[in-house]
Amino acid sequence: MLASLRKKLPGRNASIFWGTVFGTVGFYQYNKRESKKRLDYYCKRAEAAANESIGALDTPRKVHVYIAVPMGELGTRKARLHWEQYVLPVFVAGALDYELTLVNDTETDSDGGNERVLRGKVHTLVAEEIKERRRKEMEKDNEELRLWRAAIDERKKENEERVRRNRLGASGESRQELDLSNWKPEPYPGTMDIVAIGRETWVEVINGINDGAVGSLNYTIPPLVPLDSEEQEKRNNAAERKISTDTVVESASPDSPHDERGADGTKVQVIDTAGSIVAAGPEMAVPQPLPITVDYDRYRGNGAGNKTAISAKLPAVAYISHMNITGWSNMPLRIWNFFHNQQNVDQYSQQALQVVFESTKRAAHRAEELEDMGKAEETTVGWEGQERIDVVISPTVAGSLHIYDTQNDTAPHLPDEERSPEQN
Repeated sequence: MLASLRKKLPGRNASIFWGTVFGTVGFYQYNKRESKKRLDYYCKRAEAAANESIGALDTPRKVHVYIAVPMGELGTRKARLHWEQYVLPVFVAGALDYELTLVNDTETDSDGGNERVLRGKVHTLVAEEIKERRRKEMEKDNEELRLWRAAIDERKKENEERVRRNRLGASGESRQELDLSNWKPEPYPGTMDIVAIGRETWVEVINGINDGAVGSLNYTIPPLVPLDSEEQEKRNNAAERKISTDTVVESASPDSPHDERGADGTKVQVIDTAGSIVAAGPEMAVPQPLPITVDYDRYRGNGAGNKTAISAKLPAVAYISHMNITGWSNMPLRIWNFFHNQQNVDQYSQQALQVVFESTKRAAHRAEELEDMGKAEETTVGWEGQERIDVVISPTVAGSLHIYDTQNDTAPHLPDEERSPEQN
């Protein structure tokens, strides 16, 4: 009987194969279940912030999330997946409104060879947002600046309309569909705090805050966006219908003024219906208008200007790490993370939880704390051979800046009976 039973048992190789398969699948399912359990734990803790009552006239909190291209990558795909997997569920559970900005600027060499990432766009966006807030503070007490603001807003609206017309002519969409696609929400009435995901984003955000707080406020009014060829042709045809012209060709006279001689000895004059000369001879190049710069810095010499530049409300900043494990040399570590994702949930989702609760906000201890934040990411393979950007911030700005303490779990906890066993 033992002999017949032995024949039905699988061989050694088959046992090793199926044991490996079932063990791997079981380990992965265990990791998936535990990761979901831990993510649910942080989401339950975030629900306490969602259940907090606010006044009828109070504005709900909103944060601005910036995501730049991680070092060693050419796109934001990995960073976006990192945001969607670890950070977004906690924000949703805590009813924290957010505005997401993905920055993915790349350029290719002139010979069509290597493609590289352009850094600095996050810096520009953050700095301009703070400068715009400082400009509007100055405009409250200055009539001339308010007039310039009206001109700036009018130019922005005109450029938006021109862009809309160009898109309408290129795509052939209906006006109603295009208007819906260009719909924008009302601007947030308060100051949105900033969430930087990754070390490279953090450095650009801090530098942008410093530039926006102490940099020049002068604003160059953007030029008009040129219309496409079809729209320009319509405008030219409309102008020709308004003014009818006559072309007069006669023999050249050396004594007659305001004449232009052609190659055949004749002069050509274009006369409008009123009899005045509109254009003579060859077509002249139309000079381009010079850019107009509004000199806001001129008004910073008084007390109000200096006060606005220093005491303007700066957004609080939160750092959420992103250890981008890439490269063939890190393949064993990547496989381990695939089967042991609980540690990533504990690290990243816990950091996101600190942003949900405003109580975790504190003043930055010193400028060195901002410089050292996230430096552990620079040890990864993706940072090798990359041009690193240093944090540049003045002590004055660092002293007035607030950050979320994402490196420590100071958010409110659940009651002991509801707490996850792993967190006790």
